[in-house]
Amino acid sequence: MLRRRLVVPMFSSKRPPEFAARGVLFGIFFAFTPLVGVQLAVILAFWSFVRAFVPRWDFNLIVAMAWIWTTNVFTLGPIYYGFVLTGQVMLGRWDEPLGYDAFSSRLHELLAAKPDASMLEEFWYGTVSVLDAFGLPLFLGCVPWAVGLAVAGYFWSLRFVRRRNEARAARRASRRQHRQFVRHTV
Repeated sequence: MLRRRLVVPMFSSKRPPEFAARGVLFGIFFAFTPLVGVQLAVILAFWSFVRAFVPRWDFNLIVAMAWIWTTNVFTLGPIYYGFVLTGQVMLGRWDEPLGYDAFSSRLHELLAAKPDASMLEEFWYGTVSVLDAFGLPLFLGCVPWAVGLAVAGYFWSLRFVRRRNEARAARRASRRQHRQFVRHTV
């Protein structure tokens, strides 16, 4: 399933490999921000902006949306914890160590469902609560992760797609030569 959702869309485009690689870049970038829950809306808005104002940065939206799902509500705890720790280190807060168990229980407490709230109200309350509790370290700590992983993803996918395209071109050339050989020998 992962291969079908994350890898196959990179090859289905007739566009240059950079088009898919930019999709991976922006998908991973937005995946590793504290925007879990609104990432798809954010990437759609960003894609619309890019297409309207910076068309040379256009990217494969399907690929970007697939890579956004590398982070989700199931991976939220460990990823946000990594962001908070990284942010605390970047802020020089060495004296405020926060263990994962304490962080996880606090996060679950903040995201706990309110019995009389709608889904949108729950989302809003949870987001505001998490930002209030972990705000600056969370947002600051996500920056090196988002940028680093996005750049690595761009170059990995660019290399991957180029190699796949080269291998496909070599197979086609080999088949073409074989057909020509068969025609001339018959």
